[in-house]
Parts: sequence; C-alpha cells; structure tokens
Amino acid sequence: MTSHNVADLSAQGLTASGQREELMEITVVGSGTAAPRLARRQSCVVVRSGGEMMVFDLGSGAVRGMVHAGLDLFSVDRIFFTHFHPDHTVDIVPLLFAIKYGSDEERIRPLAISGPEPFREFWRSITAVWGEWMIGDYPTQINELPVITAEPLDLPGCTLRWAPAEHRPESIAYRLEGDGGAFVYTGDTQYSESVVELARGAHTMLIECSFPDNSPIPGHLTPGGVARIASEAEVERVVLTHIYPAAEGLDLVAEVGRGYDGEVVLAEDGTKFSV
Repeated sequence: MTSHNVADLSAQGLTASGQREELMEITVVGSGTAAPRLARRQSCVVVRSGGEMMVFDLGSGAVRGMVHAGLDLFSVDRIFFTHFHPDHTVDIVPLLFAIKYGSDEERIRPLAISGPEPFREFWRSITAVWGEWMIGDYPTQINELPVITAEPLDLPGCTLRWAPAEHRPESIAYRLEGDGGAFVYTGDTQYSESVVELARGAHTMLIECSFPDNSPIPGHLTPGGVARIASEAEVERVVLTHIYPAAEGLDLVAEVGRGYDGEVVLAEDGTKFSV
C-alpha cells in the first residue's frame, strides 16, 4: 500500500510510441460535508478533459474554492450532480449568478447541467425562486439522467457512465473513461454492488470516507467500506473525500490500507491529480 497526503499528484502520460496521452486533470475543490469546517468546503470536484471543464457537485463554498484553486469558473462547460442534498448543490445558484453578472464578457457558448432523475423537478424548484437572476442569455441545456438504465455519453476526451449509489433514491456515481484510464467519483454512498461494478478496474476513485468504522452512519462509508469497494473493484488508487469531523482525527490512509493494497490519498481542498 502506497500512501499520500499531498496537494498535487499530477503526472504526465506517454503512450508506448512516445506520444503524449491526453490526461484528465482533476481538482478536488471541496472535500468536506454538511458540518462546517474552515479547511474543507462542501463537495465539489472539477475535471478538465478534451478542452472542456466539467464540475461534479456544487456544495457550499465551491465557487470561491474554484477561484482559490486557480480555476476559471466562467469556463465551465458542464455541471453534473450526484444527488440533491444541499451540501452537493447549493452553489449552483452563486455559480450561475456569477456567470451572468460577474464577468465583463458576456457568455455565448452553451452550458449543460445534468443530474439524476427527477432532476427536472429539482431544477424547476430552484428556478422558481432564483431563475430571474440565475439564467443568462446563453443556451442552457438541462439533462435528466435515468438512474437505472442509461447509455453512456461521449464527451470531449472521455466517455461518461453512471450507476446507482446507496444514499438517496436519486443518488448516482460517475465514471469518466479517458486515454489514461478511468476516474470514478462516488458522491455519497454506503457499500454498493453497483458502485463496485462501475469502478471496476478504474485508475482512480474519488470516494467518500465519512465516519469511523466503530460509528457507521447509514448511507455513508467508513474506512473499512472504502477498502471493501476499492478491493473488490480492483481500483489502482483511491482519493478519500467527504470527511466528517468524527473521522478527521483518524489516520484514514492507514485505516483504509488495512483492507486495500492500492494507493491511498487523503484529499484536501485543492488536491490535484491526473488520470
């Protein structure tokens, strides 16, 4: 087991012929939870692939966290949600508000916003309150992703798949498959066979590790649960996120390593890596 607790795990990839692979560049913007912490914003991860910028979840603090991480929030092309809890969604309002009013340049290119069914109902509830200030004149595409049966999406530089997660009825996890391998983001979940299958053989899995093994909470993972999913899926590297205060004082890297032989990284806000 290889362990890390660092802010930058970026790497450069070369093919067997010496040509440079196009890697996915990933930034953990928010590694925290519903429990407020200065050091950890709520859930958000940004993936750059094929010249596009994709955001997965937008918990409280995500917009400022993107700026702090050196990311251009006006360059967001796609937004995906794992489920509808506030600590994964609330910063959609300040993000769209900023895109509409916070730049000297008017946005022209489209923005795609996607989430698991019933996402359209969720979206209508937000726009009923904030729509006048949120929605710009640029094209906005709203996509509802079926939780159970779904065809993969071909995106620039990668293919996107998703599968049910065990947290909320609408919860899903995502898998991005690129030239350098697959990246999986679990969102919130407890042990789930569908997440194991989604993550099978992935290079890196950004996975929640919320509570200690001796204090499990339904719908969330402990270090033992992380190790079980990662081992069964034969993932090369796990990056631990969604850390609740009860788990902050633990050596989570070591605890996951007791049941998993791959690389273990404890995410911080701003942690960067490549796949």
